[in-house]
Amino acid sequence: MEKQEFYAQLKNALIDGMNRYYRNLVYIEKEDYISDLIDTIKTYLQVNSSPSILYAFHPWVKHAKDRRDEIKKILSDKNFEDIDYSSSENYLGNTYDLVILDLVDNFQPNYIGRLVDLARGGGLIILYTNDLVTNKIFRNSIIRNGKISNIYENRFKRKLHDHQGIFIVEQDTYTANIFSGNVKKPEKIIPNRILMPKELHELTISQDQIKALDGIKYIIRGGKRIVAITAPRGRGKSAVTGLGLAGIIKENLEDNFDSDIVVTAPSIASSSQIMEFAKKGLEALDIEFDEEKSDLGFTRSIEGKKFRIIYKPPDAAVESKGNLIVVDEAAAIGMNFLIHTLRKWRKIILVTTTHGYEGTGKTFLRYLNELIKEKKIPVNWITMEKPLRYAEGDPIESWLYDALVLNADITPLPKDIKIAEYETQDKESLFNQDEKLSQVYGILVTAHYRNNPDDLMIMADGVHHTIKTISTCEGKYYIAVAQVSEEGELSDSLIDTALRGGTFDGDLIPDRILKHGRIRDFGKLKGWRIVRIAVTPEFQGKGFGSKLLQLISENSNVDWIGSSFMGDPKVLNFWIKNGFIPVHVSPRKNEKFGDFPVIVIKPISEKAKEILSIISFIFKERLLQTLHDIYFNMSPQLARLLLKGNPSVKEFKINKIYLAKALAFLQGSSPYEASADAIHLLTLKYFWSTDKLLDPEEEIILIGKVLQGKPWGVISSESGINRTTMSEFIYSAIAKIIKKYYNLDADTQLNITLDTLDDEFTTR
Repeated sequence: MEKQEFYAQLKNALIDGMNRYYRNLVYIEKEDYISDLIDTIKTYLQVNSSPSILYAFHPWVKHAKDRRDEIKKILSDKNFEDIDYSSSENYLGNTYDLVILDLVDNFQPNYIGRLVDLARGGGLIILYTNDLVTNKIFRNSIIRNGKISNIYENRFKRKLHDHQGIFIVEQDTYTANIFSGNVKKPEKIIPNRILMPKELHELTISQDQIKALDGIKYIIRGGKRIVAITAPRGRGKSAVTGLGLAGIIKENLEDNFDSDIVVTAPSIASSSQIMEFAKKGLEALDIEFDEEKSDLGFTRSIEGKKFRIIYKPPDAAVESKGNLIVVDEAAAIGMNFLIHTLRKWRKIILVTTTHGYEGTGKTFLRYLNELIKEKKIPVNWITMEKPLRYAEGDPIESWLYDALVLNADITPLPKDIKIAEYETQDKESLFNQDEKLSQVYGILVTAHYRNNPDDLMIMADGVHHTIKTISTCEGKYYIAVAQVSEEGELSDSLIDTALRGGTFDGDLIPDRILKHGRIRDFGKLKGWRIVRIAVTPEFQGKGFGSKLLQLISENSNVDWIGSSFMGDPKVLNFWIKNGFIPVHVSPRKNEKFGDFPVIVIKPISEKAKEILSIISFIFKERLLQTLHDIYFNMSPQLARLLLKGNPSVKEFKINKIYLAKALAFLQGSSPYEASADAIHLLTLKYFWSTDKLLDPEEEIILIGKVLQGKPWGVISSESGINRTTMSEFIYSAIAKIIKKYYNLDADTQLNITLDTLDDEFTTR
């Protein structure tokens, strides 16, 4: 196509997009990109002379500001906003007519997914670069031993050609894929009978939001209740939640009740839409309030007479007091947080994305549903499907979901499976077969709710990443999938870097083991890290995950196999059950996910076994010595598995005075507080063994109270066990321990004299 015709067709498409409220996209890849970039912008200005503009780039890279300044020259009198990609999360609530993404220095799927959706209907997205693969920041981080593939980029460009509404400039070739489909603009009709104030309904945009707004009122009724709002990105779920909070405050004020509302999310930026629309709702209802902002300009709290809405990070939020907690992007925070929240709070609003750049919420919703059924909590499920920023049927949304595989899903399997096959996937072939890729990746994202588009690019382009599968019916259906990354065999300089506290891309497990275990030899070993492993839901719990791990181990030809993940007890138990040993837990919680990252390793070679026996011993000692300090906020359930899953043992002697104090506790003549030192020593002795003497509940209470020193109330909140029962567990545990190791019980009288004591108390 000639250049002149290309821009004529683009102009017509832009006019049609404005009339029908859909978006178009222009992709430019050529050395002389500036000329076509300027022509594209000028074409858009012909149909929209006063657009709002978002320009995203990495301002700290050489020449990036020069490109930005050249674009600003022709947009100097426009509403032009330039942002650093790294701060793009802060702009998720905004909407623009023209979104320009500079891909010259970096092509990173997360940023594409995050920012393309900020363009409104009738708008235009421009992606421009000199070359999609050469010298790109994120791509360079995936290179291993000088090697990297182009699999992801090739598929990305293929998808640009596969979809309508996309105009492509590649060197001197111009291609126009004009959109000819049907679309439906967002619309709403406010019903005559509504539950929330009409002033709030007038602030909504779609019928879905009207339905959701009234659905939020369910939370006000008596007893423990949950409202769960789920939707893909861009459906207005956070906005309507904010309006709903204003409605709750209005009703509570009329009934003379206080409203103390805690909002939490992975970051304060993630909560911004809830806060902004809560303010808009309060203003519409003529309710006065004061506002406090964070250093970054986000609303931290909204306070008025008899009400407060305050943002708190997840850890602080769950322990806070209030009468309602709102959790935005709940799937991103994780199940451990949710379990704790359900135990502590009576009124909960959960907001989560079903699929989008943040990851999928499908697995989270399945877990949530199981948890709610188990606890028999009344819940109102609200789903929102219609987009707000653009028309339903928008071609760019269709392209984005396909290109970034945001809609990957599992395929139902036949019930009469007789033969299953283990294989290593040919990634080039896999990424050229959309249905197969969707099925394989769908298993991973359905089982792991923390996924994002960057993960798929790492999987595709990383030459050190392989995909192992168990399939059936000659590869037509997939049962289990694992993503494996090759690590280790580090150079001396990289080992020195790790030991000095430096960081480098890749080799996560060797880096952590070197830093905390300090044994240089481990860096030289070759290992495989299981990045993700998942089984399709209908076949979970039937041994396929364990079988896949076994097959990977048997066909590995490496020194060790390991994995790193957020410390979920259920997940950790799976690894321990399959012969993996906990060897590291981060000294800091992951602030975004609220969990302690854990590393487990299964040594294969003799040298790895020798090193890991030392590393695991050091780790167990570190954990036992710092549970009261560094790991005070760790859940006792997780700590229990880390300790009991570690085979390291140590002779631990206790003198007779402490045994006598423990007996006094069992005999009722000494309270827990007076015998705590003796109980602590007996607890340490038990956990330095591999004996399975105690019940899990007894071990959990010993860890929480005796080793971590948590207040009774905190442990009760974490475990759901009352004070009396906890005391009984400690009593029964100590009785079992002292009987097992010293053959003593509550009927024993241990008379101590100077003659019966060892010489440990002498100063000779």
